[in-house]
Amino acid sequence: MTRAQAERPVDAGAADMRADAEVVLLERLAFERLLADLSERFADVGSADFLGHAEGALRRLVAFLGYDRCTFAELVAGDYLNVLCSAATVGLEPLPRGRFQYLLPWFLAELRAGRIVAMSNLPDDLPPAAIEESEHCRRTGLRSHLSIPLRIGGRVTSVLSFGSMRSTRTWPADMVARLKIVGEVLGSAMTLARTEEEARLLRRRVWHADRVGRVSALTAAIAHELNQPLAAILSNAQAGLKYLARGDADLGMIQGILEDVVRDDKRAAETIRTMRALIRQDEAPRERTDLAAALREMLRLLESEFAGQGVRIETQFDAGCWVMADRAQIEQVGLNLMLNAAAALQARPPGQRIVRLCVSRREDGAVVMAVRDAGKGIAPRDLETIFEPFWTTRQEGLGLGLAICRSIVESHGGRIWAESNVEGGATFSVELPAAAQLPDDADAPATAIAREGASVRAAGEQSLVCVIDDDPAVRDSLMRLLEAAGSAVACYASAEAFLDHPPAGDVACLLLDIRMPGLSGPELQQRLLEQGGAPPIVFLTGHGEVSAGVDAMKLGAADFLVKPVDGEVLFAAVRRAVERYADERRRTLALDALKERIGRLSAREREIMEHVVSGGQGAGGGQPLAGNAAAASVHLRLHRANPGPPEMPPGGE
Repeated sequence: MTRAQAERPVDAGAADMRADAEVVLLERLAFERLLADLSERFADVGSADFLGHAEGALRRLVAFLGYDRCTFAELVAGDYLNVLCSAATVGLEPLPRGRFQYLLPWFLAELRAGRIVAMSNLPDDLPPAAIEESEHCRRTGLRSHLSIPLRIGGRVTSVLSFGSMRSTRTWPADMVARLKIVGEVLGSAMTLARTEEEARLLRRRVWHADRVGRVSALTAAIAHELNQPLAAILSNAQAGLKYLARGDADLGMIQGILEDVVRDDKRAAETIRTMRALIRQDEAPRERTDLAAALREMLRLLESEFAGQGVRIETQFDAGCWVMADRAQIEQVGLNLMLNAAAALQARPPGQRIVRLCVSRREDGAVVMAVRDAGKGIAPRDLETIFEPFWTTRQEGLGLGLAICRSIVESHGGRIWAESNVEGGATFSVELPAAAQLPDDADAPATAIAREGASVRAAGEQSLVCVIDDDPAVRDSLMRLLEAAGSAVACYASAEAFLDHPPAGDVACLLLDIRMPGLSGPELQQRLLEQGGAPPIVFLTGHGEVSAGVDAMKLGAADFLVKPVDGEVLFAAVRRAVERYADERRRTLALDALKERIGRLSAREREIMEHVVSGGQGAGGGQPLAGNAAAASVHLRLHRANPGPPEMPPGGE
């Protein structure tokens, strides 16, 4: 053998080693790229997006490494695993989210201690103490498993796990170390997302506490705003009763009295709505809001308070200033700025205490709210720092009001700033992105309500509406209102009374209270659905339970209204419910009529109908009856004239 021949295997072996090294290097490089990409993706992931991103990362790991299943779970109080997300290869199911259903004490003890669990040949590799774990492997077919406990803040908070069902796998130390880095990225991202969510909840609680504090400080003003319309309603009602008792009531005067009662009732209801929105703790969805209209409602709470302080309010509101906002939060910003402006004016003589509130829409589309006072002003060095927490010049203040305003405005995608006025005082401005303009924004709602109110009178003339409410005053007033609109009305004091003594005719609409003694409104709705169907239901409530409204609408309720409800809005809701009942009734009658006609068909007619519908062959073969509808019609007519089998034309019918 020549020297070249002797050296050839050595060269071949070296080439193979170089090829293997290149493969390992490429795999390591691909893994490093994957890790860098995951780290970048999780760098700015919020709590709402974390699980979706984490699940995507697990799917990529399964595809890259060739494992059967990959799972990321949190270790809850060291007692059990809560699966956050899981991914599996084709043909296998990922683990469901939620509490891991199997009790594996040895496995949990290892994780709590921070020890990596790496098993290549299951269940043989398990220690004798792992009895439940051995049974779990036999039951699920798990052949290899790797779980890496992840420490955050010195304690094990989560676990990254890999499993193989189709074959056994080894877990090299360098691979485990790299997978641990991936797990730490997921664990850190989870902790960051949780921290951000906790901060968001804390911020909302601070905002809510500030709103409650502001409203509490205005208790006297709110009482005044409620007592005024209530006093007017009582006086008008008593005056109307006296005119009627005298027997010389003028219809025009009575109409004027009733119009005043309606006006004052709406005024009191709007005050309650504004106050309820300000002290509401849950976060409402962002919706198109007329900023000027929202601030007008807020100003009603301040009128008597500012009058007592000798402060005059001047306003200038442009039309069409629509924004996407949480109405209560925006009202809170305006309330804070207006109260601060009034406090800055206390050193001025009463005649000079003026606060100017303006809302305008700029040419670039932004909507701006500006609160201008003539107080002592702000030092130039403080124009930026005044929005920092705990900055205040007032002994009784905590210095959180402006910081809360800034956080609310910035959460809406806007900005807030302060400027000193040349003639003294300061102006606080809030800029918000404008919402899209809709045609006739100012006129559309009133027109729609008037149109719907007229329609319900025509639609409700022959329709039975049942009112179920435990409050006799509410029940009677709704009955009078609906009867005046032309509806036939039946009243019940409870859900049980309605079930025990149902009306004789068909019910086209139920006006149903939410909270009642005994069976509640939603419980009655459920009971009617279980009995075969409920008529269209319009829920009425004095508590504004949003969750109850959502549940009722999911079960098919026609509408959900909060008391006190405007008559035209009520008419519109009843009209829609009655029209829905009429549509359902027409469909039922048409179906019954069709069933009756089919029932009258002879056997041969039914056979022909079934062939036509299914596209089957004619009785004598040939083309389908459905393809020759005219021939089928002739056949049916001939059959009705002569019950015997007709002679088939050539080629079938």
